[in-house]
Amino acid sequence: MPRPKSFDPDTALAKAMDVFWDKGYDAASIADLTAAMGINRFSLYDTFGDKHTLYLKALDSYERRVVDPMLDKIRAIQTLDELETHFENVVENRCIASDTPCCMIQKAAISSPTTDQSILDHVSRSRARVHDAFSDVFARLITKGEIREGVTPEQAAWLVMLTHAGLMSQGATPLPTQQVRSALTVLFQALRS
Repeated sequence: MPRPKSFDPDTALAKAMDVFWDKGYDAASIADLTAAMGINRFSLYDTFGDKHTLYLKALDSYERRVVDPMLDKIRAIQTLDELETHFENVVENRCIASDTPCCMIQKAAISSPTTDQSILDHVSRSRARVHDAFSDVFARLITKGEIREGVTPEQAAWLVMLTHAGLMSQGATPLPTQQVRSALTVLFQALRS
């Protein structure tokens, strides 16, 4: 009969997620991971598999802990003003110096080798979820007559998704608040009917 684990796997996985989120896959060493997780190398391999498998589980954890709550907020948007407020909040978080690293999914997309299909698939699924959430918002806004004629939910969703991804990829590097807010004003003026 296997011995019970002396650590909580969910807590350890959350700590591994933080390491990967901060350092990226390549820079996160097994020593970094075991130190943060508070477990030894054997426990890491026994519970989570190799580093690559742990990374995929950490991406799943990031989806549950970070992306899902963000998507809930996006899906709740009912007006263009609320969408603009959502972006103002993102700007507020990203333009002020912060210790939050850039989006873990963005980091995976940028730093993963193009041959690692499992990571690329994860990135694609995550992007599709964000796109679908924004597309649903724009379908509502178009029905309400808040979006200018000729703009489709698909087009608008891609436009704001790319803007959102750009803001989320900045990490702890502060952005020039006034210039970013001005650019968002232009974006929303272009969408508004």
